[in-house]
Amino acid sequence: MPGRDDELPIRDVQRRWVEALIDGDIAALDAILVDTYVDTDESGSRTGKAGILAALKSGDLVLERIDLLETQVHRYGSTAILTGASAQAGTFRGRPIAPKILFTATLVLQNRKWRAAAAHRTMLP
Repeated sequence: MPGRDDELPIRDVQRRWVEALIDGDIAALDAILVDTYVDTDESGSRTGKAGILAALKSGDLVLERIDLLETQVHRYGSTAILTGASAQAGTFRGRPIAPKILFTATLVLQNRKWRAAAAHRTMLP
């Protein structure tokens, strides 16, 4: 069973992903997200990598805060699944985003770097 050391690079990508979202760092997100990245949000809408980057660049998506409340890492060779919860603040097209969510994210190891392939969020009541 993988230990904590195996999780460190995966958790580092998650940390950098969160920071890039808050900072609106398009270049960092471009490096973290695979080209075929798919995001499924709380409303069931799906957006690809280009859509996420465009929403941040245009200001449609503004993330002020993302606090990871918990994250479990499940590693399967060159794939890792992150499951957890977070509290967040921000807006999408001027409307507040869900304040608390559960998430599942899929990361893949490409050229010795962990990258995000997909994410899915569900709003907590």
